[in-house]
Amino acid sequence: MIIKKNVPKIFCILGPTGIGKSRIAIELCKILPLELVSVDSGLIYRNLNIGTAKPSNLELKYFHHRLVDIIDPIDYYSVKNFFIDLIKELNDIIFIKKKIPLLVGGTMMYFNVLFNGLYILPKHNYLIRSYINNLFSKFGCNYLYNILKLIDFSMYKNIHLNDKYRIIRNLEVFLMTKKNISYFKNINKLNLNFDIYKILILPKNKIELIKIIENRFYKMLSSGFEDEVLNLYLRKDLNINKPCMKCIGYKQMWLYIDKKISYLEMIKSTISQTVYLIKKQLTWLKKWSDSFKIIYNGLNYENEISKIFSFIIKLID
Repeated sequence: MIIKKNVPKIFCILGPTGIGKSRIAIELCKILPLELVSVDSGLIYRNLNIGTAKPSNLELKYFHHRLVDIIDPIDYYSVKNFFIDLIKELNDIIFIKKKIPLLVGGTMMYFNVLFNGLYILPKHNYLIRSYINNLFSKFGCNYLYNILKLIDFSMYKNIHLNDKYRIIRNLEVFLMTKKNISYFKNINKLNLNFDIYKILILPKNKIELIKIIENRFYKMLSSGFEDEVLNLYLRKDLNINKPCMKCIGYKQMWLYIDKKISYLEMIKSTISQTVYLIKKQLTWLKKWSDSFKIIYNGLNYENEISKIFSFIIKLID
């Protein structure tokens, strides 16, 4: 681990969905001069509360989470938006509040841009994107994936065959500029000048974590999740294709309310999609080997908090 001298420190708690990151972070804020920043693409939306496992109003009151409830569900929010907003929040916490930022969440694309910088790419061209989407509808994702292999082998190696969005975005940039995204990555990048420390909360047992996820979703259902999505469904400006509906559970519940799937199908799909998300999150976490790792069973967290406290206090003293 390389420590930069005279550079502000920020700490990040990362881990898969449902493992208890927020609870651990709040406990740390009780004993350290930390301020929380959410790194969660679901918590940014107002009125998406139950299905995103948003901290309670009481928790948000006493332990302010930045980048929570910042946009309406109709709004679009990109990784670039997150990066820009994050810079503002970090500067305020460090230089105005004189505290230490503690970033907590499970949106790995957000963490990735924090760790590796933001690549400035050309804006979307909706005519070209529509053309590529038509190719996708006609020939399938594998066809576009093979084209990506020809135009940018470096990106091809790092994008999964089923990652439709990133494949389309890569082809879009190439058709717009005649240059691939790897070219822009080499010439156009913004970095944060902070000393960043990663704290990984990893499951002791994946099967136990899946059980926790299942129980958590049933609790969401009993807490009024269907009514929450119904209120969104009744809004005339929202539909199932809006970005906010990418939050797991919301799309499935919307389809149930719209009588497209059964209640049981909604539950099964939500849980299976959450399990798939956890697998992707764990794949991301394996890449960040320069991290302080905690193995957590999701139950007794006092020992984990003590370990993280010791890790942080040595670096800020």
